[in-house]
Amino acid sequence: MRKILPWLFLVVGTVLLALSIPAGFVNRTMLDAPTFADNVNELRQRDDVSKVLGQELSQQIVAQNPDLVAIKPLVDQVSAAAIGSDVLSGPVRLAASQFNQALTTGNSEQLVLRVADVGAVVAGVIGTIAPERAPNASNLAVTLADVGNQGFATDIIGYAEFVDTLAWLLPVLAFAFLVAAVLADPDRWGMVRRVGWATIIAAAVLGAIVIVGGMVVRSGGDARTEAIVNGVWEIFIRPIWWSFGLVAGVGALLVMIGSGRASDWEVSSLTNRLTAQPATPAGAIAKALGLIAIGAAAIIEPRGTVTLFAFVVGLLFVVSGVGALSRFAPASTTERATRDGDRRGPLVAIAIVGAVALLGMVVWAARPPGGSIPAIAGGAVAGDGEVCNGHAELCDKTFDEVSYAASHNSMSVAGKPGWFLGEQGLDIVPSLDSGVRALLVDVWYGNDAGGGKVRTAARSYEEALAIANDELGPDVVDSALRVFNAVAPGEAQGPEALYMCHGLCETGSTSFDDTLADVRAWLATNPDEVLSIFVEDHVDAADIAKSVLDAQLEDYLYTMVDGEPFPTLGDMIRSGKRLVVMVESGDGRPVYPWLVNGFDFVQETPYTFPTVDSFSCEPNRGRSDAPLLQINHWLSGFSSLVSDATLVNAADVLGPRVRQCRDERGLQPTFVAVNYADIGDLMAVVDQLNGVG
Repeated sequence: MRKILPWLFLVVGTVLLALSIPAGFVNRTMLDAPTFADNVNELRQRDDVSKVLGQELSQQIVAQNPDLVAIKPLVDQVSAAAIGSDVLSGPVRLAASQFNQALTTGNSEQLVLRVADVGAVVAGVIGTIAPERAPNASNLAVTLADVGNQGFATDIIGYAEFVDTLAWLLPVLAFAFLVAAVLADPDRWGMVRRVGWATIIAAAVLGAIVIVGGMVVRSGGDARTEAIVNGVWEIFIRPIWWSFGLVAGVGALLVMIGSGRASDWEVSSLTNRLTAQPATPAGAIAKALGLIAIGAAAIIEPRGTVTLFAFVVGLLFVVSGVGALSRFAPASTTERATRDGDRRGPLVAIAIVGAVALLGMVVWAARPPGGSIPAIAGGAVAGDGEVCNGHAELCDKTFDEVSYAASHNSMSVAGKPGWFLGEQGLDIVPSLDSGVRALLVDVWYGNDAGGGKVRTAARSYEEALAIANDELGPDVVDSALRVFNAVAPGEAQGPEALYMCHGLCETGSTSFDDTLADVRAWLATNPDEVLSIFVEDHVDAADIAKSVLDAQLEDYLYTMVDGEPFPTLGDMIRSGKRLVVMVESGDGRPVYPWLVNGFDFVQETPYTFPTVDSFSCEPNRGRSDAPLLQINHWLSGFSSLVSDATLVNAADVLGPRVRQCRDERGLQPTFVAVNYADIGDLMAVVDQLNGVG
């Protein structure tokens, strides 16, 4: 038993060490949402991936407008350039982060990684070249991955939690078993040598598995699959060779320590051994097979093999140098040391450094997610405060000294399923990526009616119907209700919840809770941005507050206090307190001090204008001494929403009006709110107000 036990410890420890390497690597590169999002964004920008995805997008565009087949090569080129451009970095990182969280936590049902609204860029370019053929960008998207249903995600979630534990547990157990093997063996130095060889073999076996796996997964498939798989292999998998190299290098060091002979440390001695002919046929066959395996690995996976050998060879040169220096040290007084030239001392010191490096890798693999986005206490994500809302010049300005692009009825998106008469061209997250920094939304009580449809809650129906009839017109409302009842004829099925609706939820609805979750993900992936949400509340303020807190936004919330000066944008970003939430009618104070009645802090202009000539800057809602100014800039009516936005969002209309309101009201315009924020010159006008355009 005394002879078997050290070998049992050695085998178990080696297996655990081999398993710990991929566990730690997966934990850091796959399960950490920010790192995963960075890698996916890099994947998307690869030439081969952007090319095949551009072709997929181009097919959608041509299918939507067959006349574009005449310029399809141009559409292909523009689509590929758009998908590979930096413009999409924000949306892609957000989508990837949400996708990762869906597979590694139980908080989401988002299982398709989509580059949503990528068609907007392509549509803009094509619209410049051939305006009459411009596609409808809101219906265009590219799917990078589709992993099935929520049942599949449940399995992945379980695996993720398991791997997160294994990332730190396996290396600890492996270290314990290998140390036990050395302590249990009477020939401890010999066991140190065997542990070293076992470590090298573990790294080599893992390398072989990676090589074979790469050959399997990269064989066959269509062009799209091949491009994405190759990109995933290059970006996600290939860096694991650095881990193999480090482990193999430490193993080589242990072999040197276990040998204890100064002559064994020298590179020349190792070279002689490699070139010498083995004494037995079995040894010759083993050497030949080993050389064949190394050569095949170098051909199939050249960069990975070079990485692995670079670690080992580099370490051998270091050890050889230490061995040469050790000749100047006093010889051991024992007869064995004199005879064998024992010089373990210097190598033991190097081994300690190697062990520290290995333990550092374990800590790195098992530490909590943080990735490329710095986290602060409480879960909020803070930025550096050196570039604020896209401009370094804004960091030293206080919140009330800065102007923000705002989208009116942000949730009402044209082309989004179920929405009648949308007032925005981009959904909320893509609009944030495009530069919108204030969301004006309406929140109502509603009930899930199945099939993605929502019915206005009974207690809110009469008020909502009156508003819808007044703003949309009875004919539009009747038409919307007929369509709604045709696809959702039954009664409401789900419990009452908060939905963003423009009056009747039957004419369009979006989950408030889901949107807040998207906002939190966006804030996490955009740490240098300040955002405001102004809610037209037809629900209790306490319910608004509950949704905000349930979305884990508490640590992002900035509390406005009447009479107190505002912080600079840089201070808000560095503190993480960079989300302002207000309601129009209610008030969350004092229970929720951050949920203020907006019109205690905001004064606004009127919002009902039939023509451009009727625009005015007269006071409307809000205290006359309120420090913030909201300019409502859209035309009434729903029969010409897009053409109206094209007219009034133009710089020669919007620019003079905001400057007029600034002069008449004596305040820097805070929120410049428009319909179809993606049409016209809103961003340019806001930049001019901020002195950065």
